[in-house]
Amino acid sequence: MYAVLGDVEFQLITYFDGLKATSATNFAQHDVIEGKPRLQLMGDALDEVTIELSFHHFFCEPEVELKKLQEARLKHEALPFVYGSGVIVGRFVIEKIEVTHQKTDQLGTLQSISASLSLKEFVEDDPLTAKKSKQKENAPARKSKNKPGKKQPVTAKKSSTTRTETNRDGVSFTKIDEVRN
Repeated sequence: MYAVLGDVEFQLITYFDGLKATSATNFAQHDVIEGKPRLQLMGDALDEVTIELSFHHFFCEPEVELKKLQEARLKHEALPFVYGSGVIVGRFVIEKIEVTHQKTDQLGTLQSISASLSLKEFVEDDPLTAKKSKQKENAPARKSKNKPGKKQPVTAKKSSTTRTETNRDGVSFTKIDEVRN
């Protein structure tokens, strides 16, 4: 296995034709009067990976393999991209799939397909915070909250009384006593 994207495995002998990775840095350009523009670092751009694939009927069923890729793209999810050596490249979304039908038989059955798979890096602001907020959203108590037909718990109303007291140093203060109804 050369690499894995989510559940999709890329075999070096049967599918893989090449990989192109792009990393970049973004700079803003500020024009100035009578001088050259100035650059300001904005930060790193999202990494992009393009994988060139070949599906041939001698090694696989081209239509089935293409369908796997399309299903992964249509999930609109960030998928882990890992090389066969175990190196984790990161989480990527499938941005685009370009397909070229290269060979068919007399009946139109695909025998050979080449595909270009464009991936874009997916970055969460803070993975731990994102995970916690997702857990909160999916919590059972939140799902039943304010739905029609559900009884809301009755809570006791609180009321309070205040009184002014003086401590032994002669300082006056207001004391609030809470009373449950």
